[in-house]
Amino acid sequence: MWGKSIVGCGLVVMALPLSAAQLTLQQVWDSGFAKGTEIVSVQAATQRVAVSNSEEGLVDVLQLSSQGLQPIARFADVLNDGEEMTAVAFHPQHDYLALAVRSGDALKPGRVLVLDGKAGQPLASLPIGVWPDSLAFSPDGQHLLVANEGEGYVPVGAGYVTARGSLSLLRTVGEPAAWQHQEIALPALHGHPGMVEPQHGRKLEREINGQELTLPFDNSPEHLEPEYVTFSPDSRFAYVSLQENNAVLKVDVAQASIAQIWGLGMTQHPADVQEDGQYRPDYALTALREPDGISVTPDGAYLLTADEGDTEPKVKKLKAGQPAAGGRTLSIFAASNGQLIADTASQLDDMAAAAGVYPDARSPAKGAEPENVLSFIAGDTLWAVVALERADALALVDLSDIKAPKVVQVLGLGEGAGSGNLAPEGLAYLPLDGRHYVLAGLEKSGQVALVELKL
Repeated sequence: MWGKSIVGCGLVVMALPLSAAQLTLQQVWDSGFAKGTEIVSVQAATQRVAVSNSEEGLVDVLQLSSQGLQPIARFADVLNDGEEMTAVAFHPQHDYLALAVRSGDALKPGRVLVLDGKAGQPLASLPIGVWPDSLAFSPDGQHLLVANEGEGYVPVGAGYVTARGSLSLLRTVGEPAAWQHQEIALPALHGHPGMVEPQHGRKLEREINGQELTLPFDNSPEHLEPEYVTFSPDSRFAYVSLQENNAVLKVDVAQASIAQIWGLGMTQHPADVQEDGQYRPDYALTALREPDGISVTPDGAYLLTADEGDTEPKVKKLKAGQPAAGGRTLSIFAASNGQLIADTASQLDDMAAAAGVYPDARSPAKGAEPENVLSFIAGDTLWAVVALERADALALVDLSDIKAPKVVQVLGLGEGAGSGNLAPEGLAYLPLDGRHYVLAGLEKSGQVALVELKL
């Protein structure tokens, strides 16, 4: 069988009291490819893990047991020429794997490709919006929501055009070929409070025909870029991050409509913004949160956002009064109305520095870059785990006091953590036999990290 496991690979771990809960790295499963292991999705009932490889255009299926992760299937050669797989989702009850597939043409619709979860044969190919980026099944298995980011640009005359962002809601009842698709169009959101505004001077970096270009944008539909999808535990609502626009959409699933739009505003806290070989959080950072991954707490009461940031310019090029991009925070909002409850301020970077994995070279940009987040209950405590992409680490956050989240540990995910060469991206939580596991897809190393929360 392909792949291998690496155990005990030079962790950088904060010293903690022996009685304290902490994350421990149990295994690093290697796909055999140099990179691309981006998204992980679990089926809790069978303890199976699906891993999408965006570079290779394939899906690995792993089995979690007391012996760790073992590969049981690899589904390759499922894409057409020019297509790209951006995400995978395991159906919560049935043997279905849903893949988000981008067209090779930046202005053409993508598709959801549904595979048999055991044999890998295609069961359905369903057209959706342009350039899908992520997708998720509702917990009850009745719906699949796709965030169509539409972030590709095509030269036209002296300028460039891009597709409108949208959402695709599929009713996943019956055989996959019969699933019904409904597109949810996004309205213009000019002047919506808490979102990015013209005076913020934000720009996008995009690669067009092999060139890295910096482009202006606004909150018109073609510049709304749905990024990440999560559902409420009761499947009534879905939440979608608009990273570049600094917003979250709350979707009424039954009505297939946008119920609320939340501008996420700014955070203010100390930060290190100098690449000088040391960690000195002596800059008064004011930043748009710009969340990437989002998660709802198990009770459905709170939405958590990983405030990575994705716009330019960098801090050193900001003009007076302009906010930076990326909060460098975990933020907590009321899931009912989007009210800000709290954020972690400088704690994620502080603890990454204490653990020896803070990426100093990224100080003028977005620091450790919180990429994704999940939450679960263990030992009667509500926890969050945050993927720090540039620190190659996971942060453990105690949410016992929801108004005062406390980062209690940062765990490097292997040798060289802090270099940005591992890059945790997708996260998944999987309980097994009373133990609590977190899986992280390491996009830049072609691996999956298996981490256990020990109480």
